[in-house]
Amino acid sequence: MDFEYGTSVDEGEIETLLPSIRANPAMDAAMRASVGGALAYFHENPVLHRNVRDVGRLILCFVALYLDATGGLTHRRLRALSGQTGVISAGTATAVLFRMRAIGYVDREEGSGTGVQRRYVPTPEMVETFRRRLRIELGSAALVVDGLNGVLARLDEPEVFRTLVAVLGQEVIHAASNPRADLDPINKLSVRTAGILILWDIIQSAAQPGALFASEAEVEISVAALAKRYQVSRSHVLSILRDLSEAGYLERLSRDGLWLLKPQLREALLTFFAIIYLGVGRVVGEAKARLSEAAGD
Repeated sequence: MDFEYGTSVDEGEIETLLPSIRANPAMDAAMRASVGGALAYFHENPVLHRNVRDVGRLILCFVALYLDATGGLTHRRLRALSGQTGVISAGTATAVLFRMRAIGYVDREEGSGTGVQRRYVPTPEMVETFRRRLRIELGSAALVVDGLNGVLARLDEPEVFRTLVAVLGQEVIHAASNPRADLDPINKLSVRTAGILILWDIIQSAAQPGALFASEAEVEISVAALAKRYQVSRSHVLSILRDLSEAGYLERLSRDGLWLLKPQLREALLTFFAIIYLGVGRVVGEAKARLSEAAGD
């Protein structure tokens, strides 16, 4: 499935395309790549994830890159857009901006004003960190969506990365502002500290050859190990497991530490990742159109 240059896929078309993406034989390989890539990314970037441990804050980092690519990153613009997404509060946006500066991800732009109008610029370290994150999702999506490998191969080019971020920011803001009701348990989990990472960890431990996991799969879950790995309390992990159970995604079995991953979880993940991959296809199609226009093609 390919998104031609300049193609704009509206929400109705996304719904039309969902069944074919979900049924793609390569979906299991793509989901395994996304889950494994996200976990590896976490362990490779301890400084980032000590400070950004939920999807809302991660989204805000992408929004910061988007603002830099579309007129400039300022405190005022970041707060305004964070409120628009509904994922993170304006007050938290302020804290995240200061934290990004403290860990060397953004610098003040000299002579750019004062207060909320002062401009900040992403550092090379931040750009490279998020370039690696984009490479994971582009590579995964390329297994089920055609036409992505050309941009993936050029991701190190500054103009390609900047154009992709400018389009991706719009997609992320739209998606965060319009959550899907059928993915409500995953959406709620994503804003909890390490929530998605804990789910991905559980899923990866249940992965089977050729499949993310079967329609049902038994898995050993160590609450203590997950708490230590993701620097949260045991009660926090238990709360996440309880929420996943109430959503019908997990079932606790009689033996201590043994859980059952339910078919409802696999169905939700197929939809979750299919939407991500379709979104990536839409972003790349628009980015290629802008790059082509800028080159005069």
